Amino acid sequence: MRYSREQVLSALKGLADMVPPFEGGCACGQVRYRCSDTPFWSSTCYCRTCQKQGGGASATAFNIRASGFELLDGDLLEFKAQADSGQSVSRMRCSACGTWVFAVRSTRPKWRSVLAGTLDAPESFVLVANAFVSEAPDWASLNAEVLQFERMPEDELPDFRS
Repeated sequence: MRYSREQVLSALKGLADMVPPFEGGCACGQVRYRCSDTPFWSSTCYCRTCQKQGGGASATAFNIRASGFELLDGDLLEFKAQADSGQSVSRMRCSACGTWVFAVRSTRPKWRSVLAGTLDAPESFVLVANAFVSEAPDWASLNAEVLQFERMPEDELPDFRS
């Protein structure tokens, strides 16, 4: 589905409710992080890569500038793979428990895609969109209240590369 720039910007305004600073970490507690900026994008991604990496129907994350993301503690293991988009993605996982904490895309090295489930207060997460809905399994429960995109909508988003 195509949205106007105004519709996308209106949806993105909800992210202001994720007031920094906020923290999170892995399942075993070894990895801890702090976010000092407001996220600029969030989505549940239903691509086959996220399904396999997350072991479910999707992966849900928010994007924040690397300068607003601080690793406080813990050792991470990097797993590089090619995403459905064709770009390289490094998924950073706790070296002790394997929790997927965040990802870094090769085309957006100044971004961190932080997994929403790793937040200390996951109820503070604000979902803006569903992406790759074309690959969602029939049994997935998509949130119809948010923007819906057949793929990842980079061409429809404001330029956040800086």
